[in-house]
Amino acid sequence: MAVQIFAVGGGGFTHPEDAIPGDSELEDELLALVGPVESVRIGYIGHANNDNTDRLRGFYDRFQKCAATDHLPLNADAASADKFLSRIDILYVSGGATVKLLAHWHKTGIASSLLKAAHHGVIMSGVSAGAICWFEDLLLGTAQDGYNLHSGLGLLPGSACPHYHNEPERKEAYDSHVSNRQLAAGLAIDDGVGVYINDRVVKNIIRARGNTGNAYRVECNCDSVAVSELQTGHKLI
Repeated sequence: MAVQIFAVGGGGFTHPEDAIPGDSELEDELLALVGPVESVRIGYIGHANNDNTDRLRGFYDRFQKCAATDHLPLNADAASADKFLSRIDILYVSGGATVKLLAHWHKTGIASSLLKAAHHGVIMSGVSAGAICWFEDLLLGTAQDGYNLHSGLGLLPGSACPHYHNEPERKEAYDSHVSNRQLAAGLAIDDGVGVYINDRVVKNIIRARGNTGNAYRVECNCDSVAVSELQTGHKLI
């Protein structure tokens, strides 16, 4: 079955301090991928932020009145993850420390559970760390700690960058690593923007903040970076 990814660059219900009311369009479009809202089953993982209680509460506040909700706690193992994933149509992964998230998933076996679920039709979605973890090639870290190359789960080819224009240092580092071919070409997503990918094809780009955010294709062109507006129909290869 074709893998479906819904990647949000930043904002939304997990970051009410950064979000604006229009960001709810991102979650509305995500739910609409399944069908009638009342029949949607959505689950949440907050492992990248140690199950931050405010973000977990934000998940339930946002969805429990319009969908069936559940979450996978930090102490879950692979067997628990398999059961959890079998009960949902959509998985939403919150932001936080991507390196920690991926290490935890690999150590517990949850990574394998997620890969199986994605190939069996569960829509994988998330914001920031939860948006980019699905790709092959990642640049992780912060301007303060430095940026490092890291492998993602590999459900999608290439790389991805969240908060593209919202964090200039991250954008600069991402562009630089793509231009010198240390990082594979990929997608960059601003806050308030969601990109829906089905079977490696960009099917929709949701710009919840109007003209203040977008998504981009970033690639190397003769040892310099080439950035172009991402278009629906683009195929990831």
